[in-house]
Amino acid sequence: MSFNDVQIGERHLIKWPETTHDMATPRIDGAITLYDVTSQDSLARVPDVLSIFSKSNLPFVLAACKCDQHPAHREVDPSVVEQKAKSFLGDVSVFSTSEASPETHRPCLAVLIRAALSARRPRSQASSRRRANSSAVLSMTQKDAWTKKHERASSELSSQYSRKGSLGGRSHRYKPSDVNKTFFNEESPGYDSEESGDGSDTARSIMTVQPSDENGYTFDQLVDRLLAQPMSKNDTKFVSVFLALYRRFGTPSQLLEAILKRFEALAKNKDMPMIRVIAQLRYLAVLHQWVAYYPGDFAYPTTRKLIRKFASALASNREFSVAAMEILRDLEMVSEDDDTDWACSDRQRAQSDQLPAFYNTVLDEESEDDEFTRAIGHMSMGSDSLSVARSSMTVGSKSTNGSLGSSLTLVTQVERNERLARQLGPNPIKPLSKIQWHQLMACDDEVIAKELTRMDWIMFSSVRPRDLVRHVSLSTEARKQCKQLENVTRMTAHFNHIAFLVTNYILLRDKPKHRALMLEKWMRIARHVRKLNNYNSLGAIIAGIKGTAVYRLIATRDLVPQAVNHDFLKLDILMGPQKSHFAYRLAWENSSGERIPYIPLYRRDLVSASEGSSTFVGAKPAAPSFSPHPGTSVFAGAAGSRDSKEAPPGGVVGKERINWRKFEVMGDVVVGIQRAQGTPYPAWTKCEEVRGLILDVKISKDDDELYDRSTHLEATGANDKGRFAKWLEKR
Repeated sequence: MSFNDVQIGERHLIKWPETTHDMATPRIDGAITLYDVTSQDSLARVPDVLSIFSKSNLPFVLAACKCDQHPAHREVDPSVVEQKAKSFLGDVSVFSTSEASPETHRPCLAVLIRAALSARRPRSQASSRRRANSSAVLSMTQKDAWTKKHERASSELSSQYSRKGSLGGRSHRYKPSDVNKTFFNEESPGYDSEESGDGSDTARSIMTVQPSDENGYTFDQLVDRLLAQPMSKNDTKFVSVFLALYRRFGTPSQLLEAILKRFEALAKNKDMPMIRVIAQLRYLAVLHQWVAYYPGDFAYPTTRKLIRKFASALASNREFSVAAMEILRDLEMVSEDDDTDWACSDRQRAQSDQLPAFYNTVLDEESEDDEFTRAIGHMSMGSDSLSVARSSMTVGSKSTNGSLGSSLTLVTQVERNERLARQLGPNPIKPLSKIQWHQLMACDDEVIAKELTRMDWIMFSSVRPRDLVRHVSLSTEARKQCKQLENVTRMTAHFNHIAFLVTNYILLRDKPKHRALMLEKWMRIARHVRKLNNYNSLGAIIAGIKGTAVYRLIATRDLVPQAVNHDFLKLDILMGPQKSHFAYRLAWENSSGERIPYIPLYRRDLVSASEGSSTFVGAKPAAPSFSPHPGTSVFAGAAGSRDSKEAPPGGVVGKERINWRKFEVMGDVVVGIQRAQGTPYPAWTKCEEVRGLILDVKISKDDDELYDRSTHLEATGANDKGRFAKWLEKR
């Protein structure tokens, strides 16, 4: 029942409701007071209710719900609630429960049932234990047993944060002089509290400045989430999003320093070696993915030297030798590229003298046997724990790195696709004529669709996700200096080329019946492209057909078979801008297997997120430099702009709170691209004839010239007269 259903009468008597769920309320022998750690409002009446229960000798326990939620998503810290409850009420039983771990419910129910049974015993049997049973308090032996069981049942992450919170607070024992204190109003170091004299604001005092979309996140909070065990669907993609975007507010040396410090802190903890090693292997899996996907982040000599020394120290350790060798092998592929000095860089951090003393300690060449190396390089554990830990590392490595494998495979694939993509630029050596027109009409629609998809896939797979982020965040001049951005520029130009190609082929012939045949041809090709889940070419074909020069050819469109027109209308609705391209986004999420995204929409999403919100909470976003057209049309490059409050080149300093909601929106694009690139298309044989008809013909890319050609073919007045005559014939 809700707190609002319970009334407090005179002399602190509890008035239970007469009915519960349309049934008479039974006798109440005990109560479990529940609150939701994700909702601060759920804690509002807990202090008053617990105070009444303690005075009425009713057995009760206090339980926190939804404790499987990541600490970053919580609004209430259960450890702080437990500390304050015990300081005010004494040794009250407090539990943390979660729906994902049913075993956490059993201790809570067992304690309450025992207390309720003891309370109903005859007075002679329970007089010596009445006071303890009234608050459902176990003996120290029993309580320790239940606590250990609960710790084993809880996830590693939940127990880790729970202990951290309880150790961070100041110890407090219940004293008779404390009776004048309100339930949760005592100050606690490390938490933001408010003094309150009445019971209505007592719950607010236990609240910390919890991370949220509104409050933002500190850099350390994001690193904790990066290394934590995934607890939700969003957490599973957090690693990919963070590694792709963290350079907007932090440097590689800052992130590497934070990871190594946490790894060293775990190494010093000798409790529960099994859990410790599994956590450290998870940290190494994140490092391995980082080096594999973004080797340019380690091109700065100091940063590369630090991670190399760290991995070398681990290579002699039997638990981490495999992971360390993988990292060392990946470091062989590290070289300077566009990632090295992009956004917040180590070079600029070193120039501003922001490198911490941590670097000097770890990088001292004369201290190979210092405490850092000894702590990492000479840890040991039993053979049983070793085998389980290695199997855990294997599973974690597979789940983190996906299907692309090591960095060697990644680099090889990207370089190969880049070489092939350079051969797909337009080479206008033949003027477009009736010869090419007849050749295209004779080609099979499916063959043309496969060749378009083959070319699109080569260019798409050569684009790294961070390239798109850099493309929308850099200015035009800075973009020209980035070598790898030529892959994004090439794919942009290819999209525009296909759209203009469709328009030129349709406008080539003078007679409407010939134009209608070519228009029908491209509509059928669009359907085959859709079957191949190539949304980028589909958008380009639709852009060419719906361009003004073709769309106004009413006499031509009337000659296209009605069935083909209706089928193309479905494709037009699929790629339409209605409800922020809702139809396309739904189709993309439900597309299985190989697929190529509609790049203009993804690029628009990145521009909106990058320029529409600030990097830090409280900063004013910059005005967008341009407003992308919402429809399916030819798109071009746009100059990016920096936020009005961006991170300094050396990375975040102090306690700035990062607006992670901005990066979550950008992360959806990054994750979508990475997933699509992880499932390649079959190795189709190149069709030289179709490739020549697409890339080797001279076409006009001037909108005014194409419109003049359209008006020359079909004057507006003549078209209207013809349509009016047909309408009269039907009447």
